[in-house]
Amino acid sequence: MRKIILISICLYSSFFGYSQQQAMYTQYMFNGLAVNPAYSSMDEQLSITALSRLQWVGFKGAPRTQTLSIHTPIKTSNTFVGALLINDQIGEVLKETGGYFSVSQRVAVGQESFLSVGITGGASSFRSTYSENYPYSPESVNDPVFADENSIRGNFGFGVMLFSKNYYLGFSSPYFYQRDFSSYNKESASAKNKPYYLFQAGVLLPLGDDFKVKPNFLIKYVNGSPVQFDLNANLLIKETIWVGASYRSADSFDAIASVYITPQIQLGYSYDFSNTELAKRQSGSHEIMLKFSFSIKGRDPNDTCYF
Repeated sequence: MRKIILISICLYSSFFGYSQQQAMYTQYMFNGLAVNPAYSSMDEQLSITALSRLQWVGFKGAPRTQTLSIHTPIKTSNTFVGALLINDQIGEVLKETGGYFSVSQRVAVGQESFLSVGITGGASSFRSTYSENYPYSPESVNDPVFADENSIRGNFGFGVMLFSKNYYLGFSSPYFYQRDFSSYNKESASAKNKPYYLFQAGVLLPLGDDFKVKPNFLIKYVNGSPVQFDLNANLLIKETIWVGASYRSADSFDAIASVYITPQIQLGYSYDFSNTELAKRQSGSHEIMLKFSFSIKGRDPNDTCYF
């Protein structure tokens, strides 16, 4: 059992190191506030998004993540505010619960384009409970990797976006501090100051009256780790159904689908087909997304872009 937990942590550390697994969402294109605090300026409505991810189903100690985000414009101004709640867990041993608030401001840079700048800040509670769930072996009593921990750490980040109804470009560092499980040693088991950076872009291309295609990508970089990227394309059918596919470098091929139950309610699902050695030990990753949008007095909901 001790070996299984070690394997789980080592495998997950490369993803968890991207700070609370924010960049690991397959449906990041529908959950933009988790990637870039400037994202809220792209939406003219009050939006609430709930997302649940079950990673590596069937693998002992697999990660589970839930987020709840909300963002809204402030009346008719160019100021937008948001909040993001995170619950992240590896098995029954490592748990994180956090809350972050964001504010963004946008300015027009042409007749149809805008530049948005956003900042975010908050705190997360981290808890590790090895001793409650697994008995120690004699050689692990003094090992920091298996030491229980209960701590709270503040965090902050920033983001910028250039966008219109038909395209977007974004750069962000959503969380300056990250949990680096691979850095544990006998001298220190604390988180390191090791920010990561995201670059994202996408475009909306009309294909006749009933179809639109939206290719986009997300590049993730953290010092000392390989660059990771997500390539994605989604097809919108009659303003009602999204279907798409993604490729995450050295990790998985993903299928995505979502439907507008009403113009204000969107339900999405994705499935990750792992292309790593881990594929033999698990049954893929599932992700469910539910989004609600509400009109704001003085705002035109038709001005909201498809990103």
